[in-house]
Amino acid sequence: MVVVEKAGEFLGRLVKMKDGLEGLQYGFQKFFGEAKDYVDFKFSSELGDKLVTASRCPIHRYMPIWCEKYCLPFAKGFARVYGVENVKRVERQPESDRCLFEFW
Repeated sequence: MVVVEKAGEFLGRLVKMKDGLEGLQYGFQKFFGEAKDYVDFKFSSELGDKLVTASRCPIHRYMPIWCEKYCLPFAKGFARVYGVENVKRVERQPESDRCLFEFW
């Protein structure tokens, strides 16, 4: 898992403009904005006391192991770059119609 978290950190640094939840929101928007050119990926986010992200991601169809073992560590590594230490996956595809994460 450490390698996956480090990959998240690396990619988070590539799109980082500022720290905190606002910076994390922008970082995800930038990162997933680029990813949509390669996969059928839908991403949205809401910023309040927490950053809540929702996505419809096709990865579970092609690499279910990623969703099961690696997506959460990747998100934790990405968020850590912005000084955000708390990450929780609330919903996951295919059990739900979307993946939902909370960051604080």
